[in-house]
Amino acid sequence: MLMKLNPVLAGAMASLISLGMAGAANAQSSVTLYGRITGGVDYLNKIAQSGGGHADTLRYAGGNWGTSWWGLRAKEDLGGGLSAVMNLESAFATDNGQTGNSLFNRYAYVGLASSTYGSLWLGRAMGLPDSEISAVDPMGYQATSLGTLQNGRIWGSRANTITYNSPVWGGLSFRGQAGLNGTAGQFNSGRQLAGSISYQSGPLVVKGLYEEIRDIDGGFNSLYTASKLYAAGAAYQVRDLKLYGGYALTRSGANTVATADNPTGATKQQLFWVGANYQATPALVLIGGAYRANRNNAGGNGTLLAVGGNYYLSKRTMLYGTVGTVLNGGNAAFSAEAGNNRPLAGSSQQGVYTGMVHWF
Repeated sequence: MLMKLNPVLAGAMASLISLGMAGAANAQSSVTLYGRITGGVDYLNKIAQSGGGHADTLRYAGGNWGTSWWGLRAKEDLGGGLSAVMNLESAFATDNGQTGNSLFNRYAYVGLASSTYGSLWLGRAMGLPDSEISAVDPMGYQATSLGTLQNGRIWGSRANTITYNSPVWGGLSFRGQAGLNGTAGQFNSGRQLAGSISYQSGPLVVKGLYEEIRDIDGGFNSLYTASKLYAAGAAYQVRDLKLYGGYALTRSGANTVATADNPTGATKQQLFWVGANYQATPALVLIGGAYRANRNNAGGNGTLLAVGGNYYLSKRTMLYGTVGTVLNGGNAAFSAEAGNNRPLAGSSQQGVYTGMVHWF
């Protein structure tokens, strides 16, 4: 895959790949280059304007089905069931090929993995909500999904982390993650702490999670960026039909600051969801989800409804299409798609997007 990078980054990438291949030859380790590329078109209506009123937009949308990324994984067998592991992964935008403010903005860790004791990662990794709770969301990681009414709270990576992943015992496993962002004399400043538990047996998948992210003063001053998140969800497969459901509670502190996402300074949000995936043909999966968010402090409520389809041209290439609508009540101005294109408070909004995904 070719991307427009400056000469320094391009040289760094080439060196990483070369060193990885050399390591594979000399130390009997494996190095894998992998990735995913998405691109499409999006229409969204009733976007609030600064001067009042609203407007529609038709735009290129590279990440509405999910983020594009590329990465490198390496594993070296140390003997006795123990391996050294590393992962470097970067998200990028297909509209301009840029990677954002940092190169490896999703994963940048080194660690150890044991078939008996699990794995320990040291470095940047995706947050547990992103990798765990989205697995019980019928819409997955799309722009119209569980994360939409959470204003992105469940998505994204966590920096400076230590992440532990247990083995699976009879379908049961757990994970823990701590972000050591403290300042001298202020242990709780910016600290992140999370834990999750999973159970899978046959057609049943159950997930439970807790995560706290603290502000610079060690408190919880933002409902969507510095808060406590509790979530639980499940999925159950019945022949060609997979059913989903879940609940999430987000809480911040008494010092919560009002923002564009939370204009009344709400300190609590409850979110319920249900949905289904249906394997209509070997190539076509029909998907749908319904989500309901309620906030306190006159924060209003939002109901998000979404339907779509994923059509696989092959195991590595897929076409997608999704239609979503959000119904806002009171002071809420949730968008039908993740991002800052909110409607006017109390208004509805509709969006539709389609495109293509390729894995390599």
